[in-house]
Amino acid sequence: MKILRNSDDDYVLFDLLKQGDEVAFGKIYNLYWAELYNAAYKRLPEKEKCQDIIQNIFTDLWNRKTELDLEKPLAYLHTAVRFQVLKHISRSPKNNFFAESFENELISPLQTDGKLLEREVAELIAFFIKALPEKRRKIFLMHYFDGLSTAQISIELNISQKTVQNQLTTATHALRFRLTHLFLVVSVVITAISK
Repeated sequence: MKILRNSDDDYVLFDLLKQGDEVAFGKIYNLYWAELYNAAYKRLPEKEKCQDIIQNIFTDLWNRKTELDLEKPLAYLHTAVRFQVLKHISRSPKNNFFAESFENELISPLQTDGKLLEREVAELIAFFIKALPEKRRKIFLMHYFDGLSTAQISIELNISQKTVQNQLTTATHALRFRLTHLFLVVSVVITAISK
């Protein structure tokens, strides 16, 4: 059953949340959970990981409720999903130290307003996508932005599923490298500023 929402009601709920209203938090959770989960799953088709991501977002939302200043609550939560998914994609066993720092200091959208970092990441991804070879770009967009599975993409493009998987792996590794590089640059700047 789809829950109908009114944006004015959303603002009221988020105002009540800031005051520590547990009932309002429960309503926000029920209203947004499925939508946010679906948004995460389209970009990262791993059921348990997506469930963890959404639970973490709601945990952070509750823990930081008094600090939030949300003009657009739904956009804010979707931004949180995008950041958490990007954080997961950027992880690599070789970069555990960087991934942990990335999570703790930069990417957690509920720990900072994240607007500057969001813009930087969005620009990086836009340039990255534009620079991909045409076939790889199309596969990447179909998978991560349209939410199609590798099987669906292989049928639609009339290529083998293995080719789709190889193209996605290549693109994902390249994106992970660029996000890690962005993290390094931003962490150097933060370190320099905080001294």
